Amino acid sequence: MSAEEAKEPKLEDLKDLNMDNVSALIVKWVSPVEQVSPFKLGDVQKTIAQIHQETGNAVAPFFVAGQIVFLLLFLAYFVMGIIALCLDFPAMDAPCAKDSWVWLYVLLVVVIPTSVGFVIGMVQTVIQWISSSSPVKFEVPDIYFSLPAPIIYITLGVLGIVLWANMSEQCDTFYAQNHGMLLVIFHIQVIIMSVAAFLGLVTVWVQLMVLIRGWTNQESDPLLPKEGGDKKN
Repeated sequence: MSAEEAKEPKLEDLKDLNMDNVSALIVKWVSPVEQVSPFKLGDVQKTIAQIHQETGNAVAPFFVAGQIVFLLLFLAYFVMGIIALCLDFPAMDAPCAKDSWVWLYVLLVVVIPTSVGFVIGMVQTVIQWISSSSPVKFEVPDIYFSLPAPIIYITLGVLGIVLWANMSEQCDTFYAQNHGMLLVIFHIQVIIMSVAAFLGLVTVWVQLMVLIRGWTNQESDPLLPKEGGDKKN
């Protein structure tokens, strides 16, 4: 088996009952589902594994637990967002709605990142399935799946910060008294989009560095996993 084939865990690794390999495999296959969530721990774990395989596998069990926790939290947040949109639907026509965009912003953050993440997750799952079942092995760099999300998060994060900063005290009081749940979801979304944008950009930057190093074949760099098997002296 070449070094390239052993670069990431496969289904056959389950027979070894190696916790690190099993956890890394779970992270790999949960990552497409995680695309709907703003916090994509699977991308972080895979990036660590690209830099140093043993470290990536060692931290994989913690990332599995983190993925499950964040997916459950995202599910709770998503349901609460839908409930707030339904219960506070009249806020769309509130006196200060044209200036604050609170109801519309909550709708955009609930729909756009989740929809785009769902599509990316489906594409990622199909590519992984084709790669695992095809005699010709191939791999699409993770950066192509990771890049769209930070762009969306930055756009929505900046928009949310502007709307929050420019909201008048009178308008804020109106929402707090009449649409308190919607206002809380709005504040949570702005914070989530801002944090997710920062983490997403850091992940994409590291993935880009790993990809560039792979292209330039800097095998002498200890941070870069070697590919293509052992070289003859």
